[in-house]
Amino acid sequence: MLSHNHNIHYIIAFLLATLSVLLTILVPGGPIETRDFSHYSETVLTLFNIFLTTLGLLSFVVAFLIAKKKKYSIVLSAFFALLYIFVYLLDLFKIFPTSSVEMSSTLFFIETISTVIAFILIGLCIKYNNIETKNNENISVKFSFYKIILLLIVLLFAIGIVIFATKSAMGQ
Repeated sequence: MLSHNHNIHYIIAFLLATLSVLLTILVPGGPIETRDFSHYSETVLTLFNIFLTTLGLLSFVVAFLIAKKKKYSIVLSAFFALLYIFVYLLDLFKIFPTSSVEMSSTLFFIETISTVIAFILIGLCIKYNNIETKNNENISVKFSFYKIILLLIVLLFAIGIVIFATKSAMGQ
């Protein structure tokens, strides 16, 4: 049983990273998300874009932690998968965000596929969690100058994404 399941954490990490990439290409103002959300306040759009950007970036962090078999990374992965499902189902069922411009077929396809991937991811997380593992390491982060610089660059990039996505969603 172990030989069949001992690499499942890599599949989980890959699927979580895939969800992040698929979310990233849906940024408003990009080639796929072209709907108009200008009827929302700038605050609502900014907060929503901060949430989506954080979800996407943290998904990569958690995928890395899963690959390293860090404690709680599987639980975080399942939680993030639930967040992806929640976001996509709200959009697919036209609950939030709404737009007078119809969703493109490409956007619909990517959101549907992402929802399916997220459900598969939850199933794999449950399966992995039930497998006995010997690695019960705690999450530890060792800071270095380069990690802090990288963190600042990622933070600036995230702020740029939020500003771009918010202005694009407002039609500016």
